[in-house]
Amino acid sequence: MKNLNTYYYKKMPDPNLGIDIFLAENFKKGRKFNTHWHENMQLYFFTEGKAFVECNKNRYYVTKDSIIVINNNELHSLESLSDDLKFYTIRMDSSFLFSNQVDLCQTKFLSPLSQNQIAFQNLIENDKDVLDCMRITIQEYFSRKIGYELAVKSYIYQLIVLLLRKYISRFLTAKELTLKSNNLKRFDLIFKYIDSNYYEKITTSDLSNRVHISTAHFCRIFKEMTGKTTTDYINGVRLEKAIDYLNKGDLNISEIAVRCGFDNINYFSRVFKKHYKVSPTKFKEMNFKK
Repeated sequence: MKNLNTYYYKKMPDPNLGIDIFLAENFKKGRKFNTHWHENMQLYFFTEGKAFVECNKNRYYVTKDSIIVINNNELHSLESLSDDLKFYTIRMDSSFLFSNQVDLCQTKFLSPLSQNQIAFQNLIENDKDVLDCMRITIQEYFSRKIGYELAVKSYIYQLIVLLLRKYISRFLTAKELTLKSNNLKRFDLIFKYIDSNYYEKITTSDLSNRVHISTAHFCRIFKEMTGKTTTDYINGVRLEKAIDYLNKGDLNISEIAVRCGFDNINYFSRVFKKHYKVSPTKFKEMNFKK
């Protein structure tokens, strides 16, 4: 699974600890994380700015103090809606929570978590207990005081208890897990193909042929995985590339539209304005007034 193109893997800075916490900042409006997935659960804690986060079929608007839970093997992406976006990412390796002694806690809760049988609600807001737990975990991690490893681990356990008690979305069966894993493997090359060929004409029939299934079946699975039609998804990738060109400022709007795969500048402008609530021309003007 680790050789798949949309699979994302990053080494832990300290493999003996098994957890990584870092601050992401300098995210300008329009900057995105491409759709990807990873095997371990992650949490995003937003401290400034606004963004959209997509997890599977759901799209969430997040602001300061919003928390996003990214479940194992969950397709997700992020798009900044402001120039001051800042958020902490907490990455957890399953080994961080496991012990050599198999006990009731490990069997009943930790193993199902690591096997992705327990899925949590993605968006958490206005929960003081979870917020306090997140803040003190981050504080302990960066303080590096004696015993901080124990403190971080204890607060992560506390956080998981809060999620288990309040935010379980569903328990996945073995059959559902297998189907989800197989679809990720099968459609991985589709996401990669779109990202590499966004400037060309891409049809649904071409994409379905690449995974050797009917167009109708392809559209159903694609919508289940992304929450979008193929057209909406492809346009999203093209708009992301358009933002990069607009920020550089060396091309006019017509040239950008063509380079991003839009053969009609009016259609490009309509799609851009619908998504960003401003025309591409206005976006470019606003960017260079700063």
